[in-house]
Order: sequence, then C-alpha cells, then structure tokens
Amino acid sequence: MERDELNERDEASREMLLMGLRVKDVRVQFGLSLELFAARLGVSRSHLCNVECGRKQPSLEMLAKLASEFDVSMDYLVLGRQTPPQGGFLVFHSDEELLRILVLAPKGTREGEPQG
Repeated sequence: MERDELNERDEASREMLLMGLRVKDVRVQFGLSLELFAARLGVSRSHLCNVECGRKQPSLEMLAKLASEFDVSMDYLVLGRQTPPQGGFLVFHSDEELLRILVLAPKGTREGEPQG
C-alpha cells in the first residue's frame, strides 16, 4: 500500500470517527441512552454503537432522521460545520473538543454522558 493511499485511508477513518462522535454528542446532550436514541432513529442499538465508535458509517436516512428529529444540521453531522439549530438547544463542539470529551476522558467522567 502506498503512502498516499494510507494517508487517505487514515483521513477517511478519522472523518468516520468524528461523524460518529457528532452523533454521540447529540445523543449525550439530549440525555438519551443508546437504546432510546437508536429506537428514535429506527436503527439497532449495536448499529448505533458502531456508528458512534467510528466502525460503521451512518446511512443518509439515519442522518436525515437525526437532523430532523433533533434540529441539527446535516452540515454539522457530516462536516462538523457549526450551524446553530433553529431552537438553539445544542452546544456545538469542535472536533478536538469531541475527542477530548467523548473519547479521551475516562469512562464515567465523560461530560454529560448518561451513567449505565
């Protein structure tokens, strides 16, 4: 595998992880468990977990439903562009903040994450 191909693969993996973290960020801010959030989006708990962890890419249908139900822009979910929602409820985090809050913090101390 050539260096450019490796860099492209790393970048794609990073973008998929960040998209998953943005999905998780919405769930956490609404205080919903994986089960409840997955049910509202019409996906299984395991699929949502895989999306949040960056192992699977969310479908366009899932992202559209999330954007509609939770008043979040597709720009934010897919690209990380911080377009405020109509209701102004959510706090938008930069990609670096998402990594710090949702990935690097020890489990049980993650900001806003429901326990259990």
